Amino acid sequence: MVMGVFLFLLTGVVFASTCEIKYFFKDRERGWFWRNLCIEEERKGGKKKEGKDLTVKIPWDRLDEMKPSEIRKLREEALEIAVANPTYENVRELYRLHVWMLRKSERFQRTADLVVMTDPVVAGFVGKVADAKPARVAHLSARRDEMYRKVVSYRKRAGLLIAVTNTCPYCRALKDMIRLYFLPRTGWSVKYIDIEKNPGFARNLQVYTVPDIFLAVMGEKPFILRIATGFVSYETLIERIYTGLEIYEKGGLKYEEVSAQ
Repeated sequence: MVMGVFLFLLTGVVFASTCEIKYFFKDRERGWFWRNLCIEEERKGGKKKEGKDLTVKIPWDRLDEMKPSEIRKLREEALEIAVANPTYENVRELYRLHVWMLRKSERFQRTADLVVMTDPVVAGFVGKVADAKPARVAHLSARRDEMYRKVVSYRKRAGLLIAVTNTCPYCRALKDMIRLYFLPRTGWSVKYIDIEKNPGFARNLQVYTVPDIFLAVMGEKPFILRIATGFVSYETLIERIYTGLEIYEKGGLKYEEVSAQ
């Protein structure tokens, strides 16, 4: 029994020794151990693992020909190598690549600015027309006329509900603007609600800041929509009312959809 345990332990030691006793089995014909294990261990031991190259290598002569996706991948690989092996040369090459990418993006931006400034199609789209100010003014004027006509057409069945307080300076300024500009030009009805005297209005319509302006349209089902918070100019108020009327004509929107406008 003791011998069996000893042999078992001895076998374990032999296998863990990586053939340190293979000198005992120098002849193939004299030992199974040498033929079947030591030869394999020699093969394994003879193979040296090749370590990963931890040197940042930037193909400077090909950078201008590489795609942006390839450059991004190159930059990620360079960053990983520089962090893993932060030698002076690796970090220097990484930062030089950053500088090259920055200069490349600056060249793109300068060219983009030139295109926006000189190409009539692009310039018109982004609103940077260099020599077409009269056309742009005419376009905006026509747009304002369209909005104004729609707002006036609703004067008999729509109005504004405005939450205010007596101590709010912006509320007083808004009242003056509406009295001097909005009412004479549109003929709309405007009702001011003092939320200090009528807190239920503020609670039901979730008023947290004054002035708070709501569009109200009469119909089978009353339509109320917040269109502005704080002081707004006459032009902005017309634009907000116009947008609110378009929403009303589309059947109304859910609160989340209105908030995204």
